[in-house]
Amino acid sequence: MKKPSLLDLVFSFFILGLTAYSMAMLEELKQLNNKKKWLSNEEIDKALAMVQLYPGPIFIDLAIYIAYKLRGITGAFLAFFAFLLPSFIIMLILSFVYFHYGKISYIHPFFSALEAMVIGIIIKVALDFGAKYTKEKISSVIAGISFILMLYKIDAFYVILFAFLASIFFKAPETIQKSDKKINYLPIVISGILFLALLIYGYFKSKLLFEMFKVGAVAFGNGMTILPLLEDVVLKNHWMSLKEFADGIAFGQITPGPFLITATFIGYKVAKITGAIFATIGIFYPSFFYTILMSEIYEKIKHLSFIQKILKSLLASFTGMIFFVALSLGKVALTTPLSFLYVVFAFIAVRYFKMNVLLVFIIGLLTQFIIIKGIL
Repeated sequence: MKKPSLLDLVFSFFILGLTAYSMAMLEELKQLNNKKKWLSNEEIDKALAMVQLYPGPIFIDLAIYIAYKLRGITGAFLAFFAFLLPSFIIMLILSFVYFHYGKISYIHPFFSALEAMVIGIIIKVALDFGAKYTKEKISSVIAGISFILMLYKIDAFYVILFAFLASIFFKAPETIQKSDKKINYLPIVISGILFLALLIYGYFKSKLLFEMFKVGAVAFGNGMTILPLLEDVVLKNHWMSLKEFADGIAFGQITPGPFLITATFIGYKVAKITGAIFATIGIFYPSFFYTILMSEIYEKIKHLSFIQKILKSLLASFTGMIFFVALSLGKVALTTPLSFLYVVFAFIAVRYFKMNVLLVFIIGLLTQFIIIKGIL
C-alpha cells in the first residue's frame, strides 16, 4: 500500500467526482487505485463485498473505504467532500436553470426525451438485478411481493421491513472464517456523534434533512435501488411532481459523480441553496458513517449467516421495487410513440452495446433537437 498525501488524495477524488459517470464509476475508481498503487486488488474486491452489507450507494461507500484505509477518518472526510463537490455544484446550476426556465415550452421536448431514456436505463438495471438477485425461488417471490406492495402504495419502509422478515427463508451461506482484527473505536465515535447530531437536528428543525437522512440510512445497493424510497418520500411530502422527479433523475444521470446527487435537485426545489445542502448531506452522510463503522467491524461479523441472508433478501426486494419505479415513471413520461422509441433506444444502447449513459443522452437529445427543427 502506497500512502498518499492528503492533498494528493483530495485532488484525486475531486477529479474522480468531476469525471466519473454512472456505472462506469467503479471502473474509474479501480483504475485510479491501481495507477496510484494504493490498495491491492484483493483488498478492493473484499471492500466491494463489504459495502453491499449496509445501506448506501455502493460506489460512494467503496470510495470512502479506500480513503479511510489510506488516511484515516480525516482523509475519508476530505475525500468524501471533494468527491461530492463537483457534482453538487453542477446540479445546483442545473436546478436553478430548470426551475427558473424549465417551464418554457421549447424546453419540454428535451426533458420528455430525457425522461423516456431514463426509463429505458432503469429497465436495464432492473433486469440486471433480477438476473443476479432472483435466482432462487424465494428471492423471486420476495421481488414479486415487493412490487405488488409498492403498486398498492404501501410505504416503502414497510416493504423493507417485509424483506428483513423474509430473510429467514433463505438458506444459510457457507461458513466464513472469523478474524482477530482489533477494532479502532475512535473514528466510529467521531463519525457516530455527527450522525446522531444530524439526525436530531433534522427531526426537530428540518423535515427535508430528516426525510433524506432516513432514505440514506436504510436504502441498500446503488443509486437505482434507492430510487423507490426517494420517490416515495418526494411524492408523500408533495415536494415536486412525478414529472419533475423524473427530470431530476435524468440530471443525476448526465452529471458526473454519484447518481443520487438528484437529492440536490430535490432540495433546491424545496428550499433553494439551503435545501440543496441539507438534502445532499442527508442522503450521503449515513453512507459515510456506515463505511467507517463497517471498515472496523466487518472482519468480526462477516461470518454471521444472518448478515448474508438479510442482504440477499433486501436485494431481491429492491429488484421488485425498481420495476415499480420504471412503471410509475412510464405512466407520466410515455405519452407519445416517439417517447417509446427513446426507451427502446436507451435500453438497447446501454444493455447490448454497453454505451456510456452520458453518450446515450447526448445522442438522444441531439436527435430530439433535429426532430424539433424539422430536419427529419
